[in-house]
Amino acid sequence: MVLSPEERQHIYEEEKARLEAESEAKHDSNNTIGLAPNLAGLLCYLGMWVTGIVFLVLEQKNRFIRFHAAQAIVVFGVLTLMSSILRLVPVAGGLFAAAVGVMMFVLWLVLMVKAYRGELYRIPLAAELADMLLNTISSGATRGTTHEVAVQTVESNELTKSSRSSTGDIVGSVLAIIFSLVMLIFLNVFYTYIAYYSLEDGILVRQQSLVTAEWQTWLPVVNIAIAFSIIGYIVSIIYRRKMVREAVRIVIDVFSVIVIGSLLSVFPFDFHPLPVSASLVAFSVRLGLSIAVVAVTVAVVVRSIRLLIAIIRS
Repeated sequence: MVLSPEERQHIYEEEKARLEAESEAKHDSNNTIGLAPNLAGLLCYLGMWVTGIVFLVLEQKNRFIRFHAAQAIVVFGVLTLMSSILRLVPVAGGLFAAAVGVMMFVLWLVLMVKAYRGELYRIPLAAELADMLLNTISSGATRGTTHEVAVQTVESNELTKSSRSSTGDIVGSVLAIIFSLVMLIFLNVFYTYIAYYSLEDGILVRQQSLVTAEWQTWLPVVNIAIAFSIIGYIVSIIYRRKMVREAVRIVIDVFSVIVIGSLLSVFPFDFHPLPVSASLVAFSVRLGLSIAVVAVTVAVVVRSIRLLIAIIRS
């Protein structure tokens, strides 16, 4: 994709500002707490949102440390709250919470490594919220410093180079959102149409639904997964970067594994109305779902490893 002179100048200025901010983090010892900025940045994430609060209160000068403290509060505060809420979901709530826990652990490692290397690494959405947090709690002078943080940071060379996705990616995300909404409506309103049909006088007549009462137990799980999928696609449209899209795909695939796994556990189907062996159909469906779980799980592991390596190298 050919960049305009204005876009190239903007990227050049952002990259120059990022390098200056990282150089300051490595050499500037002008801070309140008296620690090297890169070490203090690591410690901001050590205790997740707790140490984030501590360092945001103690550190009043260094913008590098204050930003990492604010980002730690936003990232791990939101994920901790999300994990607590998901545990209340029946059937698969523990699985959802475990998925969030894995995400927290990976981010914990990556952010500490990035901070210790002196990088002003920004998590999409969370970084903007961190800037807003600093703007809210800071005085007029500190607001000016926070604005410099926002101007002087860019995520990484790879993220910058891939910051604009093709029109096809956007269209694909939009179509995925539309499909998710259609599935949300169908699974909640028209699920009784999953049924046995017979042909009478050339007309297809619905005889009996194949869905049992356990469907309502499984439904909250799929609703949460679809909601997170829609949010993920929206994020990939707003942040049109390769790594963001890959992270969204990983999250969606994790939720897919949880949904299919909970469906296997609850299995809200009764195939006895079918004019074939109900046990054979049930076995075939379970086998297909099990294969899908294994395939998606393998894809999640491979993508996660590749993304983690790419983030560490960036």
